[in-house]
Amino acid sequence: MPHLRKVIGTVLSSLIIATGSPVTTFAGQTAPPARAELGVTSNATVRLKREIDAILAREFLPVTNAGIKVTSLKEGDTIYEFNPRLLLVPASTQKLFTAAAALSLLGPDREVATTVALDAAGGRVYLKGCGDSLLSAADLAALATAVAPRLDRGREYSLAADLSCFDDLYRGRGWMWDDDEMLISPLSVNQNAVSVRVHPGPREGAPAVVTAEPRTSYYTLENLARTGAGKEPSSIQAARRPDEQDNVVTVTGVIALGSAPLVKQASVWRPELMALTLFRDALRAQGMQVTTMTTAPTPAGATVVARAPRRLEELVRFALKTSDNLTAESLLKLLGLHASGQPGSGEAGGVAVRGYLEGQGIATENLVLADGSGLSRYNLSSAETTTQTLRAIHRNPELYRIFRESLPIAGKDGTLKGRMKGSCAEGNLRGKTGNMRGVSALSGYASSADGEPLAFSIIIQNYAGSGRQAREVQDRIAALLCGFRRTP
Repeated sequence: MPHLRKVIGTVLSSLIIATGSPVTTFAGQTAPPARAELGVTSNATVRLKREIDAILAREFLPVTNAGIKVTSLKEGDTIYEFNPRLLLVPASTQKLFTAAAALSLLGPDREVATTVALDAAGGRVYLKGCGDSLLSAADLAALATAVAPRLDRGREYSLAADLSCFDDLYRGRGWMWDDDEMLISPLSVNQNAVSVRVHPGPREGAPAVVTAEPRTSYYTLENLARTGAGKEPSSIQAARRPDEQDNVVTVTGVIALGSAPLVKQASVWRPELMALTLFRDALRAQGMQVTTMTTAPTPAGATVVARAPRRLEELVRFALKTSDNLTAESLLKLLGLHASGQPGSGEAGGVAVRGYLEGQGIATENLVLADGSGLSRYNLSSAETTTQTLRAIHRNPELYRIFRESLPIAGKDGTLKGRMKGSCAEGNLRGKTGNMRGVSALSGYASSADGEPLAFSIIIQNYAGSGRQAREVQDRIAALLCGFRRTP
């Protein structure tokens, strides 16, 4: 056995000397693999490898997993890689697959419309949603204004929510029970949440002042929050208890005296009924008599009397810039609807995304697509698959323009607004973040110091504590990529 260890050690040492980088050992001491496929590497690339390898060895190895891949979009070669095929949980970088497939298969100009139809008998009004996750109370009021002239003020009407575009599953596969995540519905409003605004009261110990939007009787607001001392840290929370269906939003915690207001989001149960309630109230404000509300598909022969369209490009942009889970899941179900002709499901959407990737020559046998947003821990992908997807969208100039502009800009906006400030990555790097407990990822595009366009993916998994250290490592690697030069 000692002799075998010596032989293995000799082989590994030879590989390190030959490639300038360590490799993954059977003992789990993970380090950068050999890159024989690249042939001779430049001195600049070797220096970059050593710098990134040193960061990883110092910060994470051997207790934390990581997968990294950096490729040149100009030359097509690999600039750096570390466990590029290692399967990891992508967190919200999963949205890159969903967005790329949606833009490519549905098209950026596709209209995602919310419609209002009147049945042939004229007694029921149908509000049909088909995945517009950005629909607002103001949009519903505008639809009511457009519909009112087509209705008879002296007649009573019933309302129905048409949910036939999607299946009836509110949550994605593998979502954790304690995630207060916005529930998926084809008929959404206010992103299927109550926006709670909390102000401190007039004095220490006084109840906090709480208001909420949208204003509707569909939910109940319970205020248990109080005003703390001026130096007391704020700890405000607003939530509906998981799986409770009475839509009581409870606000708890402390807000410091004299502090700025805080805004929190809480999901609502059966959000389509909140949309229907808001639409009913808007019709009543127009002088219409509306009695009962239900859910039912729009019958054949009904006449569409108003519509509120939204371009798919806007949905993709919102999903990526703000890392919005509801929008990404709606896009996935839209893909399922488009592909199957049946009510859109996450499963059918996943098949569509997989088909898109395979059509781009990307292997998917080791890819797990459990949802569209990355909230599920069932998802598995690799840094290599992610960079291949980034390269695939780059090959289509028009879609690449939209896709790239939809990504957060380092130090400027979206989920990267507060990161990489003062480094060469600020205003340069555009990337999709991904964060959940024990997982942190960053994937996207950057330009080197020579102006060479790069695609990269960094996924770090299985660490204890917060993700701050992982994000700092990503930011340091990003600065190295933006400062990289092939020539002195």
